[in-house]
Amino acid sequence: MSKKRELVLGITGAMILPALWAASVSLAVAAPPGKPRAAGAAVTRTGPSGNTATRQSNVATNGQGGYTAGSTVTGPAGNTATRQQSGAYNPATQMYTRSGTTTGPNGNQSSLTTSAQATGNGLDRSATRTGPNGNSVATNGQATYNPATGTASQSRTTTGANGRSASENRTVTVAPVPQTPSN
Repeated sequence: MSKKRELVLGITGAMILPALWAASVSLAVAAPPGKPRAAGAAVTRTGPSGNTATRQSNVATNGQGGYTAGSTVTGPAGNTATRQQSGAYNPATQMYTRSGTTTGPNGNQSSLTTSAQATGNGLDRSATRTGPNGNSVATNGQATYNPATGTASQSRTTTGANGRSASENRTVTVAPVPQTPSN
């Protein structure tokens, strides 16, 4: 089993990281080349009083670990909100990047940029979220996994728009998964 796979299994299996972190890890290290694909969907929902809302979504992959996606939601009064995002994996640097913008019905925008880069025994991750008023929250974190001891460690610092920051550190040890000898 590769170190990257053990990292992903160890971290997500031990459930020590939030779901979004785990998703970023999985995308950052599990983006094999493949055939470009695209899909779209339209969903209409009708509430009890007969009001309807619709969501139009699309996604396309480039076959090299990258994607673009977008969705538009239209509410009962005809107001719309949109989200556009894209991501890319660079196998040479083992880095996954993602960015996105959400625009509300009144035109206000918020944005997100993230990156996750594989390291020898873990990953480094950063994210910045910017709200419609221009205030940002930045998160920087690291995770490591030692398959010999079954120990996963994570540290993360989040800094708000006011300059205040909070940090957390976690270490979890799980029993290593027995390896089956191959013939």
